[in-house]
Amino acid sequence: MRKGLGITGKLVVSSVCIFTGLWLAMTLYSVNQLQHLLYEQNVRRVDAQVLNWIDANISQITITRDPGNLDRLVRELKGKLGSGYVVVLDGESRVLAQSGLPPNLSDQGPAPSVAGITSRLRRTRDSAGRRFFELMTPAKTSGTGMSPDLDTMFELAAGNTVAAHVRAGIPEQDINRDLTQLAPQHILLYTLLVLIALMVNIALASRVAKPVKTVARVAQQISAGDLSERVQGGLELGDEVGELARNFNRMADRLAENREEMNALHADLERKVAERTLELEDANRRLRELDKLKSDFLSTVSHELRTPLTSIKAFAQILLDSPLDEPTKKRYLDIIDKESDRLTRLISDLLDLAKIERREMSWTMVHGDLRGIVSKAVNPLVALGKTRQIRLDVVPSQPLPVCVDTDRIQQVVTNLVGNAIKFSSESGRIGIRIEERTSSGPRDARPGRYAAVAVSDTGPGIPHEEKERIFSKFYDGPRKFPGRSGTGLGLAISKEIVAHHDGEIWVESEPGLGSTFYFTVPLRAEGDVLTDAGKAHVGEGRANAEKDYGV
Repeated sequence: MRKGLGITGKLVVSSVCIFTGLWLAMTLYSVNQLQHLLYEQNVRRVDAQVLNWIDANISQITITRDPGNLDRLVRELKGKLGSGYVVVLDGESRVLAQSGLPPNLSDQGPAPSVAGITSRLRRTRDSAGRRFFELMTPAKTSGTGMSPDLDTMFELAAGNTVAAHVRAGIPEQDINRDLTQLAPQHILLYTLLVLIALMVNIALASRVAKPVKTVARVAQQISAGDLSERVQGGLELGDEVGELARNFNRMADRLAENREEMNALHADLERKVAERTLELEDANRRLRELDKLKSDFLSTVSHELRTPLTSIKAFAQILLDSPLDEPTKKRYLDIIDKESDRLTRLISDLLDLAKIERREMSWTMVHGDLRGIVSKAVNPLVALGKTRQIRLDVVPSQPLPVCVDTDRIQQVVTNLVGNAIKFSSESGRIGIRIEERTSSGPRDARPGRYAAVAVSDTGPGIPHEEKERIFSKFYDGPRKFPGRSGTGLGLAISKEIVAHHDGEIWVESEPGLGSTFYFTVPLRAEGDVLTDAGKAHVGEGRANAEKDYGV
């Protein structure tokens, strides 16, 4: 953008233009007035001298009219008047005497007015182009004698007669010469006055413009982003400029506050966006994981269903089509029975998962000792451990009263111990201990009295990144142990069961050092207040639970 004059420059230029115009107008008016004043002074001076001359020489003019004497008197009058001309005419306008009369003098019309004399003034011009102001004064006689009637010189009153006229010419150049001498003084005076006024105006303009320029400079810095600048000068002024400076500072303060608020909101918005982005990324990651887990689950379930069904169908077909001896038939029927049990367990897990997801699971809450519940779940698994030379040790403990769904808690214990047997090496050892804790677990850490069950194994351990994922639905752990995979539903179902009992389940493990799975349930003796879930189901028959698992 092209930079123009600043406010000071504009005020100065405006002031110069205004005062120059004012100076020019005052000068022209003053010169014109001075010219008229000089003209009037000269006219009145000549008029007074002519009247005095007429009064002194009236008899010579009107009666004697001696040419020689009259010429002398006229020359004397012209000498008093200075340059110009003097002509004395009789009543018939014949020249009686003259001095300095130029040839070919022509009438140029009326001259500028002078109060009381205007009607006797004319403009004249000679053949050389010189211009004159001509004053004509009459000389009168009366019935009682001869004397000038000054009041009515052009009126022919009764008994009065105009005996002669005196015409005196005043050169215009004489008046202009006087004007030339006096005009510079007036012009100089007006010039000094205008210069003084202009300097005062420029000083005032600078004083007014300084705060405005400061405001403009600060506004430019603020527009560039520097909101720390403020107007310092002009704040003490009580006029509009001072009010402008104060209001500008208040506006800058408000802008700074708004920027701080906007920065805070922007930072908060960025933080929230970052948090939501992380949440969305995490949710997206979990969705991808769940999608992969579901795909793996469908593949696993399909395989798990197909394998026992294929075995059952194959051995049933053999039994139907081929004559077999009794030991072979019995062995084939045992295989069909085991595969049927395997298929039943798989379908039961699927039904449990579906009911948990639809919140249709039925719970039968009863009071009991957690030791007995755990023992009932572990005893059937002792024989399974012996097949792999794995020892199961249950650490004795004091009675721990709880109010739980015994079948569901036994299902959790069975799942944890079964996994420990499945993933422990042969000749390993599995420890099962029951103890009292003062919190629900490391995640929620709800204070209170809790009974905890810990299942430790001597397996390969679990990598840190897998510890949380193993409790997800459809997850079956790293595929490092062929023949040991499952449906991936056991731990997910166990987590839901424990959560329903107001407990917590977690794992502690290091790769190569085995794993320990924990779950807790609140300690409750008979008569204690149960949770809403417990109240809803205490007293329901065992038949409901068995019905839920019927296939």
